[in-house]
Amino acid sequence: MEYKSQKHYIDYDDFHAHTKHLPEIQYIETMVTHGCTLACKGCTNYSDYGMSGGNVSWDKHFEDLKVLFNRLRVGCYGFIGGEPFMHKGFKDWVVNFKEEFPYVTLMVLTNAQMFAENADWFLDCMKRYGMIYLKMTNHIPGAEYFEQARQQVLDRFDWQEQEPNLWFNQEHVIDFRVEDVPTFMKIVKGNYGNNKPYNNDPTEAFEICNQKICPLFYEGKLHKCSTVGMLDRMLADHNQLDDPDWAPYINQGLDIRTISDERLQAWVDNYGKPHNTLCRMCPTVKDNVFFDHIPMVVNKLGKV
Repeated sequence: MEYKSQKHYIDYDDFHAHTKHLPEIQYIETMVTHGCTLACKGCTNYSDYGMSGGNVSWDKHFEDLKVLFNRLRVGCYGFIGGEPFMHKGFKDWVVNFKEEFPYVTLMVLTNAQMFAENADWFLDCMKRYGMIYLKMTNHIPGAEYFEQARQQVLDRFDWQEQEPNLWFNQEHVIDFRVEDVPTFMKIVKGNYGNNKPYNNDPTEAFEICNQKICPLFYEGKLHKCSTVGMLDRMLADHNQLDDPDWAPYINQGLDIRTISDERLQAWVDNYGKPHNTLCRMCPTVKDNVFFDHIPMVVNKLGKV
């Protein structure tokens, strides 16, 4: 089968007419880079230890995306990390995505530490392409870089504040959100090198999950979330892939090229719901895993 980008559609109505038969999902995200300017204990992507692998190749991911968007209709696609703006080719990621997939909203999640030096080209892309959602998470309250980045975005467009810290611009169909993150949770037992799953009731674990609607598409495979999607890589980095306690949770990604239509639909139907096996690895409220995030942040960039 030949997989195409969305450029060959005349407009959104043409795109909608030709893809209305596809399973539809609200949101999927991908890792742009494993590196981060911060090291946050409890990071759901394990970026706090310096995960191996570095930057992800756009060319390889583009080939996977063409398959994905020919099999699913995705409302919003997220670029996450790590810190996406650490990727020296991140501008190409944003421009290429919007050129090739104009009818999918692009969400970019950043801690804003490197936004100032990238603001001009990124804000130009928001204006030129539209359907871009920028989300900044504030990990160092009172930091000058964060307020500078926030103001750069607010000064560029005529925004309508939808709710506190959420703005929308109708002309370009763009969104901007800033979010404080005072609390994190310990997502696995133990420490790197001797991590263990919680093996809990999946429904109870899902109740406190902060990735309920954040499935991951990575290296051509669909994952319930980034915590399970990056699990194999984290365990490999710490020589735990052969640990029998992790056996039910590893190698669980679904290959977008080979998964059947029926199983793909079932995966979509599970969006926003607990997975009977994978969600067992995570904590429940009884595990008392929440902690004050801010004092635990390590600022590797040194920018405040």
